[in-house]
Amino acid sequence: MTLANKLALYFRASCASRSFHWRGLPLLPKRSLHSRAAYNSFIVWIADLKLDSAATIIDIGANHGDFAAAAGTMFPQAKIFLAEPLPRMQRHLEQLIREQNPAWRLWPFALGHEPGRFTLHVDDHNDAVGSLTGFSETYLKANPGIRPTATVECEVRTLDDTAAANQIGPVDLLKIDVEGFELEVLKGASAVLARTTAVIVEVSLIRKTGATNPLLATLEILTGHGFSIVEILPSLHDPHEPWRPCEFNVLARRTAARPVSAT
Repeated sequence: MTLANKLALYFRASCASRSFHWRGLPLLPKRSLHSRAAYNSFIVWIADLKLDSAATIIDIGANHGDFAAAAGTMFPQAKIFLAEPLPRMQRHLEQLIREQNPAWRLWPFALGHEPGRFTLHVDDHNDAVGSLTGFSETYLKANPGIRPTATVECEVRTLDDTAAANQIGPVDLLKIDVEGFELEVLKGASAVLARTTAVIVEVSLIRKTGATNPLLATLEILTGHGFSIVEILPSLHDPHEPWRPCEFNVLARRTAARPVSAT
């Protein structure tokens, strides 16, 4: 991303947050941020969902915490739950919570459609990458810098069970970025989706092969739970076919009033 593009994104995020938003300004030290561009993009997306307020936010696939930071900028009073299975990212998030973000709560496990223990595929040289679905040949071609080098056994729970255990009722914003495991997360979250106002979910078409189109399946689940699709934003293009997007971020918002109590 060029400096001009970074500045344009920063100004969009500043308008969205209605502040000078110094944390996202290019050229200044990043402090606790990993990717300033991601942070600014998250602020713009959250604003596009037009939430009046948010008390409870869930960040599945928290990684370095950039989304949680953006959500905290937009809704400083919100309690934010972060799910992250990578041990090194857990240590990073624990430090951020301890030093800067007391309203964050870390869930040190993955989320899916059923509880158990699953193999997480990782790249030891890229701490932003970890996938329960593995790295398909198509994905590696589209991301030539990634090399799967190790696996980690991690605990997987369902979001419905986790929300019940934490006595979480209405959810204002749910973000899912789980490197191709998004359908499994959604399948284990029916009760939570019924009481969620807005969703941001990354959808990959190239993580694994299969007859099901992940984007269409995700849209079907969301609309089936009463959400309207706000935006579908391409986030990755195949370098061999640059006209073809292969990953998307879907922004969705509930159109009808959600139930006020947990089920």
